[in-house]
Amino acid sequence: MNCPSCQQDLPPTARFCPSCGTPCAPAAPAPATAAGDQRKPVTVLFCDLVGSTALSGVLDPETLRTVTLRYFDAMSAEIVARGGTPEKFIGDAVMAVFGVPVVREDDARRALAAALGMRRALARLNEELRATLGIELAARMGVNTGQVVAGSQTTARQALVSGETVNIAARLEQNAGPGEILIGPQTLLAAGPTVSAESAGPLRLKGKRDSVVAHRLLALGADDPELLRRFDVPFVGRREEGLALDAALESAVRGTGAGLLRVTGEAGIGKTRLVREWLARRSATGGLSYGAGRCRSYGDQGTLAPLADAVRALPALAPPEAPSQEGPSHGPSHGPSHGEEAGGLAVDDAMALLSGGLLRDGTPNAPFEDMCAALAVVLERAARLRPVVLVLDDWHAAAPLLVRTVNRLTDGTGCAGLLVVCAGRPDGPGAGDEHRGGAARLQLTGLPQEEAVRLAAGLTGPDGGPARVVERLLARAGGNPLYLEQLLVGDREDAAASAAPGAQEDLPPTLQALLGARIGGLARGERAVVDLAAVIGREFTAPELVRLEQSVQTSEGSGAGPLAGGGDGERRRRVDETLAALGRRRLVEAGPPGGREEDAYRFSSGLVHEVAYASLSKRAKAEAHAWAAELPSVLRSGDGAVGGHLERAYRYRAELGLLDDRAGRLRDRAAAALGRAGAQAAARSDLHWAHGLLERAVDLCADDAAATRRLGEVRVALGRTEEGAALLRRVRDAEAAPVEAAHARLALAVLGPGGPGPGPAATARAVLPVFEAAGDSTGRARAHLRLAQQLQRSGRHEEAERDQARALEQAVLAGAEPERAAALGAIGISLWRGPVPAAGAVVRCRTLLAAHGPGRPTVRVTLNCPLAVLHALQDRPDEAYDCLAEADRLAGKLGFAEAEVFLPVFRAAVEALLGRSTAALALLDRADAAARRTGATGMRTAVALDAARLELDEGRADRAGARLAAVGDAPGLSRADAVDLAGLRARLAAPERPDEAADHAERAVRASLLTDSPLVQATAELDRAHTLAALGRPAEAAACARAAKAHFAGKGHLPGSRGAAGLLARTPGAMTTTTRERS
Repeated sequence: MNCPSCQQDLPPTARFCPSCGTPCAPAAPAPATAAGDQRKPVTVLFCDLVGSTALSGVLDPETLRTVTLRYFDAMSAEIVARGGTPEKFIGDAVMAVFGVPVVREDDARRALAAALGMRRALARLNEELRATLGIELAARMGVNTGQVVAGSQTTARQALVSGETVNIAARLEQNAGPGEILIGPQTLLAAGPTVSAESAGPLRLKGKRDSVVAHRLLALGADDPELLRRFDVPFVGRREEGLALDAALESAVRGTGAGLLRVTGEAGIGKTRLVREWLARRSATGGLSYGAGRCRSYGDQGTLAPLADAVRALPALAPPEAPSQEGPSHGPSHGPSHGEEAGGLAVDDAMALLSGGLLRDGTPNAPFEDMCAALAVVLERAARLRPVVLVLDDWHAAAPLLVRTVNRLTDGTGCAGLLVVCAGRPDGPGAGDEHRGGAARLQLTGLPQEEAVRLAAGLTGPDGGPARVVERLLARAGGNPLYLEQLLVGDREDAAASAAPGAQEDLPPTLQALLGARIGGLARGERAVVDLAAVIGREFTAPELVRLEQSVQTSEGSGAGPLAGGGDGERRRRVDETLAALGRRRLVEAGPPGGREEDAYRFSSGLVHEVAYASLSKRAKAEAHAWAAELPSVLRSGDGAVGGHLERAYRYRAELGLLDDRAGRLRDRAAAALGRAGAQAAARSDLHWAHGLLERAVDLCADDAAATRRLGEVRVALGRTEEGAALLRRVRDAEAAPVEAAHARLALAVLGPGGPGPGPAATARAVLPVFEAAGDSTGRARAHLRLAQQLQRSGRHEEAERDQARALEQAVLAGAEPERAAALGAIGISLWRGPVPAAGAVVRCRTLLAAHGPGRPTVRVTLNCPLAVLHALQDRPDEAYDCLAEADRLAGKLGFAEAEVFLPVFRAAVEALLGRSTAALALLDRADAAARRTGATGMRTAVALDAARLELDEGRADRAGARLAAVGDAPGLSRADAVDLAGLRARLAAPERPDEAADHAERAVRASLLTDSPLVQATAELDRAHTLAALGRPAEAAACARAAKAHFAGKGHLPGSRGAAGLLARTPGAMTTTTRERS
């Protein structure tokens, strides 16, 4: 057994960790939760007398007892009158619970009303006591709301409720003054805006590490509960809204681009039902194709999974038929066949691109623009067969990237005949200002009275119900279809409500309370199915329930479960019957068309699922999650889903103190699965998803070197350099896992050793044998990349090709996108800086992009940057800016922190080549600030040198000198930077220190000849020409300018050639030679 905090081994009988002191339960199994115990939200009220001890010295014991009983009776009457349950009387204190045995939507409000009533009742009692005994009682109260474990046996010796919520209520009461009522923050929130209270400040409560923000209750306004929850409901009315949907589709069909419609309304108002009924009506005649997806604020899914679900649900994309001569096509032209192109991209290629990312698992691993273009091609083709509608439900939970993707898909021309319908609440991430303003909007309001009456008649069936009850429910529903449906269903399930006047008041007055009461009141078999389904998720199948129930019962060593008995066929029959009964109660429904299984079901809403799951005990959740991880559907969903179930199973057991060997195995399996999922996400450059998965893996198992190392690398990539480096050092210094230690050593060497130590190349040579022996392709790719980069720093670009090729080969074998991108980026740098002429370098870059770019945004970023500069060398500004724009768009989605540095540097290089030095300097300053912020100190020297050259070329020698002063004698300069530094110093020294200037210029040229870079050589010769011209040596200056021009011309560097020619023309004594050259 291990400590849940520090993972140290524990003695078998340890109650506290000997290392960190964390409380630990012994390995022996804890007693099972009582059969009737449930988790539920309640409000707890404590009331205690102040100064009662002094009364014992004044009153006779029998009189004191009579006074105390009268006080208890008065307080209890107020509690019971508002639906509370007095749980216990301790000394002079009263404890009451609101929410047991029946949960109500306004339990918090009821508790506050009871507290105020108790204060008034005590005032009335004091009037009598003053008149008869000459004494007064003073009381103080505390009220708190939260989750508790509630028992069903109110007469048992154990407490009716237990948990921290109870303790905080008691502490609030102890901190209140005489006559005061202190309430906790959750009570204030749950009771709603009609509460009048003033802050009592943050309180340090005994037993609580953090302070609790308390409020002093003053008054309670009129009851006006808000209806905030939503479900799907039977459809009625909404004719005008249906016509609005028709109009939106017709507009999309007749227009030149896709249509976008936002359907908004409060929870439960009928958005989903409206769209579903409309789709059924329009598709009944074959008039459209549609697919739907649902946004979720939680779960193991890709960022774009809702869109992927909707697209996957569309019918297969068969080749379009020839248009009928008897009827016009709805689009202006006919779609291409599979082999044809639309928008420059073949349909087959588009499907292949989408199938490798978006349609596979909903992750944005394709380049954003390419993914959107491919999606547009596929949807445009489908829309030319018949109109296409994509429905994205629960849009208020949409991720920002999904919002941007939909905006991009529906912004501009193309995809005529496509309508995207985004239905959701008016709040949440998907409903903010990120959505483009041009989207049409359809706002749903409550049903008119006549339509609500029709809906009530349809829900109650031919038997109907007491008109007075239905009328009251209509008033309470306020036109919200879901509220009305749930109220009527609850009324029909309660036989007493339909038989006795006034019994309807026993129904919970709000939707949340009604759901809690309905789920809690299910028959044993029905509740068992709901509980198991809640663990599986929003959607589930009957076979999954059978398998999970059997596994749970077997593991508990009990065959007495409500679904037990008989073979698999008999269990399946009972589950099917139970699901049918739950369907009639509208707690579950058949799964959506095109779902993952034919016999799939789902909870009628996410809220039903949440309420059902929340009411399960931790022990039940732990057991069910452990077995749910082995369901075939979960295994098919991948390591993220498996790890999620195992993680919850372990954490619930740990919270219960069940830290036995089984808990350890669950923890290890969860950490391994989440680590694998995180590694896969990192390999696809999905940094944020990878970070979340890896962080959970390391939190579960701090000794997992692979997950720790990957988490460190991801944090460095995200710009959290110090945190990442600390994790990498931990792995490097560990005794085990030599491969992981090798990865950590190399990553730390790249960051900089922070003192004496080997650099990246030396470290790469040292760890390469470790990677070779382990067959670690990713490690080999990284090592060869660092060796290639060292050769690049020496200016030996041709020699670097061998290691660059090996790095790329190994990255491809590993399926590692970041390493592939880094290797290709290094190749691009050598094509720019090395001896290959610019025209040939452009061709090579484009070839590499075509081979490696599709589906790999990181690759497109790293190759487009040097390609942009190569275009600028050839005076092609439009192509250069296009490359930079694509790199900017993609980098913004990936999250790599280093992009904040290198993207401005490349853009500055392009601007400088195009003669826009002011813009280039601003970009370099931005890059320097980003490098300082992210800790990329190595880039700051190159940025300073580039900026100094621009300043000097503009005649601002003082500013150039200030820029160079920041460089100083920086150690470890690359050869190109050293050449640059010497040449710039020569030009600055020429006016006053001629000997020093000549020496610097000569040294720069000599050093440049050690490289194979025509750009470095040309720049050194040009700097020497400037220096010699300033020293009054025109003939030598002209010779250097001609040499620079030749180097630039050999590279195809047109701006450089013009600059050298211009200097040559301005150099006295060079005109004769120049004229002779022209002839």
